[in-house]
Amino acid sequence: MAVLVGLVLPFIGKPVHVDDANFLVLARGAAADPWRPHAAPINWQGHTERAFDVLSNPPGIGWWLAPVADQPAWVLHLWMLPWLLVAAWGAWELGRRFTDAPAAATLLIGGAPAAVLAAQSLTPDLPLLACVLAGLAGIVRHAGPASPARRWPWALLLGASALFRYSGAVMVLVALAWPLARRGRRGLRAGIMLAAATATPLVLLALHDVLAYGEVHVLAMTAFQGVSDTPREIFRKVAASLAMLGGAVVLPILCWSRLVPALVGLVGGCIIGGQAATLSHQAGPPALATLLACAAGGAVLGGALPRPGRPDREGIFLWLWLLLGMLFLLKLRFTAARYWLPFAAPVVLLSLRTTRTGLVRVAVPATALLSLLLAWDDLQFARAQHELARRLDRTARSEGGTGVFAGHWGWQHALEQRGWRPLEEDAPIAPDQLLAIDTVAWPQEPAESCLVLLDAATIEGPPIPLPRVHAPRGGANIHASMIAGQPPIETYAPWTLSREPYDSARLWRGCHVADPDAAPAPPA
Repeated sequence: MAVLVGLVLPFIGKPVHVDDANFLVLARGAAADPWRPHAAPINWQGHTERAFDVLSNPPGIGWWLAPVADQPAWVLHLWMLPWLLVAAWGAWELGRRFTDAPAAATLLIGGAPAAVLAAQSLTPDLPLLACVLAGLAGIVRHAGPASPARRWPWALLLGASALFRYSGAVMVLVALAWPLARRGRRGLRAGIMLAAATATPLVLLALHDVLAYGEVHVLAMTAFQGVSDTPREIFRKVAASLAMLGGAVVLPILCWSRLVPALVGLVGGCIIGGQAATLSHQAGPPALATLLACAAGGAVLGGALPRPGRPDREGIFLWLWLLLGMLFLLKLRFTAARYWLPFAAPVVLLSLRTTRTGLVRVAVPATALLSLLLAWDDLQFARAQHELARRLDRTARSEGGTGVFAGHWGWQHALEQRGWRPLEEDAPIAPDQLLAIDTVAWPQEPAESCLVLLDAATIEGPPIPLPRVHAPRGGANIHASMIAGQPPIETYAPWTLSREPYDSARLWRGCHVADPDAAPAPPA
């Protein structure tokens, strides 16, 4: 537990970054109206609208952050720290129940790069992970048929994961699977009771939504998320999920105690990675990053396969947990490493059940080292966006004030804190109006306007290639399976080695067409 806290505390002052900005909007909405946090306005897809219509997450994180929504970043991060302790306890208990190495299970589940970055953020992923791990740990601790009442509070905690992300709804089926996997049809009644208790928080949330908004948010978001279900997009999600798993969730180390299944998985991952790179027209470093990450994910899954012979009931449960999660990931709009978190533990536990001690001694420090390297890079990325906002705001004020901006993530938060307003998609830029555009934070597009460039700034990358979690040229992004661009850049790998700039931004002033310095339109 101390090691996990040590992976987070050095980054306690990390600026608001990536999707943190969204959830702070939800938190301020909860502070203003706890009953209707999703009524808060937000510009996330180019137009200002209700958070209910565009933020596909339940209100749990908004309620949690509401008391400190306007506090400095270090206070916000400290406020999230209790969830890390709960997650660590849950990982330890699951490791003790399913393996002989609870300490290794805790460090590999909670110390994985995806988990460490989640613990350094203000997103719902850490509370989700904590509820899943602790809830399931409590359920499996009381496995006897004579203790159903002891399991129900833990089932409610497990179900509370759906108050933070709707992936927690999968835990209803996971709770059902536990008695069935252990006792077969004799466990059906206990499974139904556990599933009902696990579903209770989600049912109550749905009733709340009907009373507060007149419709159920999770159903509205099912349509919002279901826009990438073509065969091409499903294959992309398969490849990206595989790459995120092997690159940022479970490193391909423990798997080599099962050489043949791991090699079969590695070859399968290579085939999928090669097809994905071809599909997305990748070549050179991006294609190599995709190939290696998919191969790593394939090896991890291969090494976790059950041994032939007599079925292992607990192993069957872990595989059901994993398979249910993988199916859910294919229904999402896009893929990110953090989306694996509620479904990563079974991969670690399955691997630890069959691996050698020597591989564990390699996997634990290697995972921690990679987590630190990626966390350091993500910190520099976060700082870069805030520094760009500070620089261009200073130039803008020397020109007479603030204006509108295009782009999201920490860039959006930093400029809104300075009095800027988000650009509405396709809105014209009036003469003398200021426009700041970030190049990587999913900028909105203004209408074609007459513009004069006032300032440009770039935050350079490291002097040598280092692990990078967001690299357009390198074809990697741990936060999503796509990077902003015209057209957007399709990615699969969660990280790569690169020295490219972290970010750049430009400040424009609206002008009259007759202005000799006018540009016909802003850059993409």
